[in-house]
Amino acid sequence: MKKLIAFFTAIILLTQLSYSQKKTITVSQKFFEVDQDIESLQKELADIRKQMRELEIRVSIPEIRKEINNLIQLPEMTHEIILNNGTVVKGKIIHEDMDRVVIQTQIGQLTLSKSSIKLTRKADLPKANCIVDGPITDEVHENKRIFKGKIKNEGIRRADFPRIIFYLYDEGTNLLASDSTIIAGNYHMYKSGVQTDATIEPGNTFNFECEVDIPEDAKVSYYIKKIKWEEFD
Repeated sequence: MKKLIAFFTAIILLTQLSYSQKKTITVSQKFFEVDQDIESLQKELADIRKQMRELEIRVSIPEIRKEINNLIQLPEMTHEIILNNGTVVKGKIIHEDMDRVVIQTQIGQLTLSKSSIKLTRKADLPKANCIVDGPITDEVHENKRIFKGKIKNEGIRRADFPRIIFYLYDEGTNLLASDSTIIAGNYHMYKSGVQTDATIEPGNTFNFECEVDIPEDAKVSYYIKKIKWEEFD
């Protein structure tokens, strides 16, 4: 009888153990699947946050550029001071007395003893200098002329809103037609916040194309070109 009780007890224990293992495996499997889902959601959320951050940066870049442009105030180069040792100091004189000169430069204020100064003179302000780079192509049509070529800035500062103008004349030097085009070049943001790509930095060259309409039956004998530009902040 004791053996029989022990046998049934063993069967019951084995059954309970088997059920417990199945339950553990099922719970474990479900827990693993839930973990995978959470990880996927977290990854998707991280990707969304990254995309939103990149979008915020792209949107804020123009404003950041404007703020930086406003913060960086370079001094006017209105004076050149030549020292006895040959050194040339460029900047703006902001104070002067019997013994010394204080000049604002790009690296800060310098105080110079007058005994160390050989010569003080007004500085040549940096200028742009736009020229035609190479030949101009003149396409002759029945009622218009199309001019193509390149404009280069050989100066030492930026040229703002550079444009080339063509004047067409007949044999009697009478003006028949005129037109101009603005050259698209470098991007620039002004202190006012205005943005443009119509600038040419020193040393850069850009193409242009200018179309000039001609009155009917007009006979063009020659043309004259002019290049103009502005210089802002």
